[in-house]
Amino acid sequence: MDLTALIDRASDAWNRQDRDAYVALHSEDYEIVTPTLTAAGHDGARAFWAVNFDPFPENQVTVLRVVAEGASVAEEGIFAGTNTGPLPMPDGTQLAATGAAVSVPYVAWHTVRDGVFVSSHFYWDSMTFLQQLGLIQQ
Repeated sequence: MDLTALIDRASDAWNRQDRDAYVALHSEDYEIVTPTLTAAGHDGARAFWAVNFDPFPENQVTVLRVVAEGASVAEEGIFAGTNTGPLPMPDGTQLAATGAAVSVPYVAWHTVRDGVFVSSHFYWDSMTFLQQLGLIQQ
């Protein structure tokens, strides 16, 4: 499978808010690591979905660049949305919605096997994210 097409399918499912189609693009032994989440399997893909869609129900991603080689694909994009739902905190508590809009650049490094993601590592600037939410001063 063309790895760029897999990124297109994933971002399309994300932007259509089709969780089942998004999760189906991940293997049973999928591993995801982000600044706020480490999880595995289809439950891990669902958890990543929830931590993004619960606080930002109308979010969208814009993929800016994709570089693929072998079984690896790097994705650069922008996550944008308005915080209208509670934000999960690392200690398990939730912070009330701020109503603020965010536009946060991210990079993801994915590994693919048999046409599905087996590993994703996401990176973004958490300070910029918190500043845009109005939770910390610039």
